[in-house]
Amino acid sequence: MTTKTLIVSLLLLFVSVPSRAARCGVREDSCTVREAESAFRPREAFRRNFSYMGIPLVVSGVLVMPDNDDFRKLRNRFIPKFHNEYDNYTQYLPLAATWGMKLAGVKGRSSWKELAVSNAFSAALMAGAVNTLKYTVREMRPDNTTANSFPSGHTATAFMCATILHKEYGHLSPWYSVGGYMLAGLTGVTRQLNNRHWVGDVLVGAGIGIIATDLGYFLSDLIFKPDYAAVASPAEFRKGEKPSFLAFNIGTSVALPYLRPVRLSPVGMPAVELTMRTPAATHVAVEGACFFTPYVGLGGRLRAMSAPVLAGFSAVEKPESDLPVGLFELRHVNSDRFGIHDVDMGLYLSVPVSRRLRVGTKLLTGKRLMSGLELNAVCWVNPAVFDRGKVSEADYERHYKPWIDGYMQEQGISSVAALVEKDLPRMELVRIGRADGFQLGTGLSVSYRCRENAVLRLYADYDMSALQLRYAMTEPGRSGREAYSEIHRTAMHDFSAGAAFAFIF
Repeated sequence: MTTKTLIVSLLLLFVSVPSRAARCGVREDSCTVREAESAFRPREAFRRNFSYMGIPLVVSGVLVMPDNDDFRKLRNRFIPKFHNEYDNYTQYLPLAATWGMKLAGVKGRSSWKELAVSNAFSAALMAGAVNTLKYTVREMRPDNTTANSFPSGHTATAFMCATILHKEYGHLSPWYSVGGYMLAGLTGVTRQLNNRHWVGDVLVGAGIGIIATDLGYFLSDLIFKPDYAAVASPAEFRKGEKPSFLAFNIGTSVALPYLRPVRLSPVGMPAVELTMRTPAATHVAVEGACFFTPYVGLGGRLRAMSAPVLAGFSAVEKPESDLPVGLFELRHVNSDRFGIHDVDMGLYLSVPVSRRLRVGTKLLTGKRLMSGLELNAVCWVNPAVFDRGKVSEADYERHYKPWIDGYMQEQGISSVAALVEKDLPRMELVRIGRADGFQLGTGLSVSYRCRENAVLRLYADYDMSALQLRYAMTEPGRSGREAYSEIHRTAMHDFSAGAAFAFIF
């Protein structure tokens, strides 16, 4: 459809709109056109249609873009071969549900004409914004196929369709809204798991879908001029209301400065004490709860983060072996990142402080899944091995010569002097395997109701987990050949803080 055809169609729809009196089924002289126009105020239409829910998602997507590659590593470590195409269909399911219910005679917010026009505006605004950004930013997709990754069109479509369902039928039952947005969230997550989009693409796409729909319904109301006079929907918590919510969180997680130091004793080296600490990491989460009283509810949280690990080592003076000196010396360690995924469920409590403010807490229990990581290092052969004042000829022949001769032949090294000056290939100094464990969590939140169906939440959480981590060391210069391993229980204490826009239902 051309732009001219679309404009003409909208004008024809505008002309054919019945008067307010006809819609109300009353006499024309009791409901004049002037009265209907005076009852409609564009500012009120914007206030009622624009939820501001999409703006935090767009901002979050932009803020998280520097961590795009880190979240992609989560996918590559947990499910690197994931590939499904159901996201091509789930993006449209909320819209299909909306039109299906309309065809079945379930009365929603809009008439057929209003639904068609608002949906057309929403789709046009969404497609225009997505395609303008795709071919302006030209971001390469994670799978390196095309340079049109930002933002995610599938996710924008899914959240547009979910918002249409929410606007049309969310007032009948909150589960229509929850179901629609869960399908939209599934679509966005699947786009990342399919390695087709970065996490920033998905968040920005979700925000665009919501914003486009809010504006589409606002433009539709400018044409049809509905009467808002009889509608009372204050942006406040009403007495006895159950504050069920669905939130999309973004924030920062900080672990205690240091994890438990680990003492490792690899063959041919002095014992090493490994220290690790995890600086601040960005997390994204979906959290929600269904309250069965105004104060108590049940809910859960899905959270993902990619936590950087800064590692250091210190060699213990006395080797824990019969070797006179260590065969290798470490130069430096290159750190990796932990991929962390939390699944928690539990009790939520909420207490009103004022008409717009509630304070909440929670007690969650669940599981923490953590991907493995590798701490790589650069090392070299210890020159003291060739000092006969420190290593006797007999010890050299027995303990060192077989490895040195084999390695020099394997690498084509012609002299001991060249060997001593050579950096050995990067080795996996420590390999930490995948782990999972029990987790407990709690937290505090403050919720401010800024819109009829929207709440701004500030939260601070604490989580504790204890994982059985397997630490393994490989032979220097021979990646993959395990020389030493042991298991340590490692406690992790996380403090998280962030903000979220939540849907109230």
